[in-house]
Amino acid sequence: MGVDLYTLKKKAVRALVPNGIRETVYFLQLAVENALWQDSQGTVDSAVRYAHKEWEEHSQFPKLVVQVGSEGLPQSGSPIFKWPFFKRPYCFDHELPAPFGYLGEKEICGYLFRTVREQARLNIVETARRIDEGSTEAYKDFWHGKVFESGEEFLRFQGRFMQSDDWNKKSQESGYDVMSPRISKILSLIRFIEGKGQGASPADLHFLGSLKEKAVQFGCAC
Repeated sequence: MGVDLYTLKKKAVRALVPNGIRETVYFLQLAVENALWQDSQGTVDSAVRYAHKEWEEHSQFPKLVVQVGSEGLPQSGSPIFKWPFFKRPYCFDHELPAPFGYLGEKEICGYLFRTVREQARLNIVETARRIDEGSTEAYKDFWHGKVFESGEEFLRFQGRFMQSDDWNKKSQESGYDVMSPRISKILSLIRFIEGKGQGASPADLHFLGSLKEKAVQFGCAC
């Protein structure tokens, strides 16, 4: 099942956050892909033990973390989260809250900060470009399989949405990102489990319920 394990690292970057102060943002690094597969259990246990060992002498965990891949390199557009877990140096990707913001452009003294709305706009423009290139598809009706025919059509739709009261409410209350890869992944996992039909295990069904709750949280109708 496509759920990944992330662990906190002592590596960090400096980022200019909205209060105008440069904060230390620690790495939340991908440790195990597909961590819920049965044959991944040993790797998961090892990664969790190592994470606890790395942080056992610290009484206070980071306030802000930036999500990075297995290579451990942050980049502009990497999501920043407020770390919500007390005395816990790891999490599964579906447990993460909505992003607090994103890393912006890199400067000599660290990274600038992007708001959720700013990153959403950049994602929209990039997705429109890829639609026109034919390298990606974007759904205008996920459950019925309808996609946008062109980048221009996609931009028109997203432009109307981002100017609506619905966008303003969601962006202020939950950090909702129109084009979040997490939303796409959640919906793909829901379809994958539902596709199992009668072959779905009790664990699958329990996880499906959690995924649907998360989808509703992000404003997706399931």
